[in-house]
Amino acid sequence: MAVWMPGGTHIPEQEKTTLMNQTTRLSLLALLLLCTGSVYSQAYFEGNVKDALTRKSLNNVKIMVINNMDTSWFKVDETGNFNITTKEGRNRIYAVGEGLVTELNSIEAAKGSKNRVDISMVRTAEVESGGEKRKAHKTHFTETAPAGAAATSYMWGFSGGSGAARGGDLDAKSVFIYDGVAERKAGLSRTAGTGGRLTAGEINDFAKWTQWNDLNAGEFAKHSGHWHMQTGKRYGVQLVNQNGTPVVDAKVSLSNNGKVIWESRTDNTGKAELWAFLFAGETGDSKNMKIGVEAYNQTLFFDNPQEFYQNGMNFYKITGPCAMSDQLDIAFVVDATGSMGDEINYLQDDLDTLIKIVSRTNSHINLRMGSVFYRDRGDSYVTRVSPFSSNTSIADNFILDQGAGEGGDFPEAVDSALSDALTKLDWSSTARARILFLFLDAPAHPEMETQVKLQRYMKLAAAKGIRIVPVACSGADKSTEFLMRSMALATNGKYIFLTDHSGLGGGHIAPSTDFYKVETLLEVLSRTAREFSTVPECSNELPVTVITATDTIRIAESPLGKKDSLISALSKDSSIRKKDSLALGSDTSQRVRDSLAAARERKPVTGLVKFYPNPTSGALHVVIEEDIPEFYIADIGGKLLQRYTCKRGDHLVIHLEQYSAGIYYIKYPTPRGWLAERIVLRY
Repeated sequence: MAVWMPGGTHIPEQEKTTLMNQTTRLSLLALLLLCTGSVYSQAYFEGNVKDALTRKSLNNVKIMVINNMDTSWFKVDETGNFNITTKEGRNRIYAVGEGLVTELNSIEAAKGSKNRVDISMVRTAEVESGGEKRKAHKTHFTETAPAGAAATSYMWGFSGGSGAARGGDLDAKSVFIYDGVAERKAGLSRTAGTGGRLTAGEINDFAKWTQWNDLNAGEFAKHSGHWHMQTGKRYGVQLVNQNGTPVVDAKVSLSNNGKVIWESRTDNTGKAELWAFLFAGETGDSKNMKIGVEAYNQTLFFDNPQEFYQNGMNFYKITGPCAMSDQLDIAFVVDATGSMGDEINYLQDDLDTLIKIVSRTNSHINLRMGSVFYRDRGDSYVTRVSPFSSNTSIADNFILDQGAGEGGDFPEAVDSALSDALTKLDWSSTARARILFLFLDAPAHPEMETQVKLQRYMKLAAAKGIRIVPVACSGADKSTEFLMRSMALATNGKYIFLTDHSGLGGGHIAPSTDFYKVETLLEVLSRTAREFSTVPECSNELPVTVITATDTIRIAESPLGKKDSLISALSKDSSIRKKDSLALGSDTSQRVRDSLAAARERKPVTGLVKFYPNPTSGALHVVIEEDIPEFYIADIGGKLLQRYTCKRGDHLVIHLEQYSAGIYYIKYPTPRGWLAERIVLRY
């Protein structure tokens, strides 16, 4: 008997048994490998390795991948590119080369996923020189940590001191950093020049969307025309997977008549902001819009998206695993012209302390920092760039080495600074967050050529998922404020501004808003970094400690219940007594503000809506008991998500199943300001 193989190949009878035995052995071997885990579900990575400073590709390095206990090595080609097949799950990826320091990338890769990872490397000499500079900049001192706090090797305080001209609220207070947490301690002070002395406020215009549109039609109208920007047509997107987990760093786009007009990426909460016709001269048909989503190796399109002002966010649920990058990129872009001389030393100390806080509190993820300092055309330099590095002392030392000078006229080279920050800094291709803090006291040059560049850079930042957080310093005017707030909106950021309460620096313009809270700049920057980078656990279960709302009707009728002692304590606080020092900005603070007023008048604060159940797993009943025209659903960061029109007597059922599990608020206007009622959504 003979065996015939495909194609007509003849195998003699005497070889038949040998062939069948080999086939059987191979099958058994494959089964054995599968059972022992040697055959695994695969994931794929591709990318390029570059010098962080020169941006040139490196081909004399190897790629090391660690997955659980397994370590694998891969080569790069002559152009520095690599293609890797590895296991699914958490993969920690390094580039290794002589005289180079690797940048770490860690990604939770799903089965069959294709992932892009670009790696930057820093020369060892740059790291070592940075370390030597470090010794010359800071004197070190220690202080006993409060009970229960783990003391770090860096503890920097602030105090207004007796010499603070306008720092009345801060004279006898200090902030000390313990393990990344700001602790207030009375009676402690230290010499000028340490972190935490500048005071600041913040505005999240996504949380005050109606007010922002009113400003655009009123006070900001002329500035909107000057900068040829109109942030009216906003299309918000919220992405969650089938388990209600936010989809982080997904690419989203808005197209009009088949042409992509805006691109963005979802943030650490799964949200993205898209804009139509943001700049003058951009036109199209608002009826022919489409949203595209790239996530989990698939591209999806959704027709007929709704503008936010009409119907709130566009919610989409897509199928895929809970997986997100452990990469966090933070860049500091700083105006170093002469007009910044009154505050730059204090700002440098704040950034020095901030870098330590962020490094310490994010030790479990892959943090990279970089910096750009800039001046103006015709100065000794226009920009100076410190590339991204996971050795945060490089960015720290670079910042501390800079000084303020030159400039001359009011506008500065903001466009050049943004260009270098967005193109010369090697932002991670995948990340949980990319944050660009922009410190300045003057706008860009007003000519149309520069404005077109700014528009292009705003679009580029949004497309890369880089959230711009402008920080306005002394001397900034209303035109600068409008430009910075528009830039923050376009890139899903927020606006921060210095105030006069520290008594440091020149005069600071008051922002156009209803109220805001005064804090130290260090506190605001630290919280922003934390808010923009914290991602939820893959489990939908909320910790018991956050579930405190149980009887929402009672809470709505009396926001603070029987907490008279809290009201009394807050009434005695000097920061609340001082009229201008505390302009409360958060929804919770507004509730306290109203409660204090009620306590003084001995009248209860009553809510105008009732809602139940709370916590809820989806359906929320909302009963309108007074005449209010509208209410919103807002997330824990204050961003408005959904708008509902209403009137007295309405009973609405709001379905929250489309949201990810977490803390939300019902926010609505009252004659004395906005109230916010806390909701817990759990699955």
